[in-house]
Amino acid sequence: MDFRELQAQYNKDLRAVTMEKLVQGALVRAVLSMKEGLKFKDGRTEKPKRIVIIGVDRSNSLCYGTILINTKQNPRSYYSDEFFVAQYCLRKEDYPDFLDYDSYVDCSNLFAIPFSVLARGEYFGVLNATDKSEIINILETTETIETSIKKRFGIRRR
Repeated sequence: MDFRELQAQYNKDLRAVTMEKLVQGALVRAVLSMKEGLKFKDGRTEKPKRIVIIGVDRSNSLCYGTILINTKQNPRSYYSDEFFVAQYCLRKEDYPDFLDYDSYVDCSNLFAIPFSVLARGEYFGVLNATDKSEIINILETTETIETSIKKRFGIRRR
């Protein structure tokens, strides 16, 4: 194996999504579909999405609570204060390998995504401490997610 092959294998291993890497704040890019709860307006049935892992559903150990990262704020945020305050901006400069531009974490909804779907994606590290803290605070206080769902994914008010 030459140096390029070793380097390619290293990068592949570095980006591999494993159960050990799926901790609160982990950043993953995976192809998601309507099966995972996404809705498409343009006729697509799946789309690559950047996501943040939030918590493990302990009753179904292969599903994870995740929130989506979008190019723009959730359109509902323009019409509703409760959706507006559930948007959090991640800066490209903080995550240059993961983001192509400043993007919004939509903390207004949680998704349960099976590990089998996440395992086909790519891992990009974890949120920095400030972003993680701010996002968890939004999730704890948002009115857009039911308390029972928050508890399911380990999100509790302090």
